[in-house]
Amino acid sequence: MKHSALKTLLLTLLFFGFAATLSAQDDNTDNHDVTVTVPEVARLDIETAGNSSLALGPVDSGEAGAPLDFSSATDNTLWINYSSTVGSTTEATRKVTVAITDGTVPGGMDLKVVSAVDAGNGEGTVGTPTAEVNLDATAQDVITGIGSCYTADGVNNGHQLTYSLVRGGDYSDIDFDESGTVLTITYTLTDN
Repeated sequence: MKHSALKTLLLTLLFFGFAATLSAQDDNTDNHDVTVTVPEVARLDIETAGNSSLALGPVDSGEAGAPLDFSSATDNTLWINYSSTVGSTTEATRKVTVAITDGTVPGGMDLKVVSAVDAGNGEGTVGTPTAEVNLDATAQDVITGIGSCYTADGVNNGHQLTYSLVRGGDYSDIDFDESGTVLTITYTLTDN
């Protein structure tokens, strides 16, 4: 009897050992963690087919009694390109501001800029242009409502800029300056 009880005990232990081994086996699912990191992006540049330094000025008609002609003092060769990623909250948008950061527009004249709508070659929530901006040292919005997007790179992508030099104020305020006044115009992609 002793031998039979020992045999039963050994078989029982063997059975439970085998059952424990079976429960430790892999089943038809498993998992692991993956961390996804999306960088914050806020990049802007000005693109042109030529030189980004513009030269604007009124034309002298050569006729006595005629005013300076500002009608051709315009330029639309520059384009703003940008890339942006923002957070998921509804307030998470950016804007582009513009300001004269060095120099002053000569007396009797105003320098204005307006942005066109995005050319449509990128993707995402591109910004909306504001009305024409009369440039000065104060940063002013030129494009608003920018979300996660890209405009595509280069000329004919993003927003075309049109500059115009116009007579401002009284004609008597116009200052003669043949050497030219150099202005630094700064665009900034910033959070709202």
